[in-house]
Amino acid sequence: MKLDFKLNISPTKSDLKEVEKWLIEEEKTSGNGFYCKWKIIEKAFRDKEFITLNNNDLPIGFLVWSKGEIYVEIDIMEIKPENRNSGIGKYFFNQIADFFKEKGFFAIKLFCSPIESEGFWRKMDFIKFPDRGYSESELTYYKPLIETQQTTKNNSDNKIELWNVEPYQIKNHEPKWTWEINSNLNKLLLPIIQPYNCNWNLRLTKNGKIIKEDKVKYFSNKHRIEYSPFLLITELNE
Repeated sequence: MKLDFKLNISPTKSDLKEVEKWLIEEEKTSGNGFYCKWKIIEKAFRDKEFITLNNNDLPIGFLVWSKGEIYVEIDIMEIKPENRNSGIGKYFFNQIADFFKEKGFFAIKLFCSPIESEGFWRKMDFIKFPDRGYSESELTYYKPLIETQQTTKNNSDNKIELWNVEPYQIKNHEPKWTWEINSNLNKLLLPIIQPYNCNWNLRLTKNGKIIKEDKVKYFSNKHRIEYSPFLLITELNE
């Protein structure tokens, strides 16, 4: 059979029924799959948060997603059992990532369920969320959809530093993340995207002088940087 893959961002009721059919079959034969989440899948279809990957006009994969302010959360992604282990999952995800990037989202967030899916998401270059001090699963991951400023270990005189502790605790801790910046520019060449806790300590240093330091939630009164659960920094003026 000729393979003719197409990302279908507007699935029909017929597509939904076809997905239901193979989810039911999967549950009967193996006890696995996401038919147990069928009400969530139906709601996503009604809310237009349901995407399929079609081959010769039939869905062989589907995605349930939800919208954050600057990010997308993948709630469910599955490939039809007989089409797995063939690179189709990677192809489907890459098409999805391109679609969401074109829509202006900055990142994708997800929870690895079942746990066996963790290996796949790591291969897709997802990064594990740091412990933010909330009741958040250790299997929470994210991936930026845009090129971002990379962390550095260089002891630069021009940098942004983020601790994973509150200001009163930093004497006993080194910054967890450091980004080198160009002190001559008000706008970063590349944005910083990082999961955060609003009480963590954030510091801006220019030419060796601390310009601003405070809890993330109090740090900036000119440029918004909090888009929970992500810190997004694009400007340096404080």
